[in-house]
Amino acid sequence: MDPTRPARTSGRPIRAALTLAAAAAITVVADGTAHATVTATHGADWAQATSTTVRAYDGESDGNGVYADVYLTTGQHLSVWDGNGADGNAGPWAHVGGTIARFRVCEDHAGCSGWRYDPR
Repeated sequence: MDPTRPARTSGRPIRAALTLAAAAAITVVADGTAHATVTATHGADWAQATSTTVRAYDGESDGNGVYADVYLTTGQHLSVWDGNGADGNAGPWAHVGGTIARFRVCEDHAGCSGWRYDPR
């Protein structure tokens, strides 16, 4: 063995360490950018929200409209409807132009769920 040359290795420990480091970096990036989805339900109807988007779902063919009732951290109030009715599909995700502080799902003539807070 020549003492001036480094010992030859298979490279597996180095590749394993790089793979673990890359996986940890991906996990940190994913955790930093992911938004939790929170759901509020009222009977078969529901609304879902992340910190900046919301959608509603009408799960009952009863003629009552369904909407997500939303307050932003700025105090602004808005509603996002399930415009396609009870066809088995949720309404599209709507960007609300701010950060959602609380939301609930409401059904015309039938009431609302309780408030869901801080969907981050």
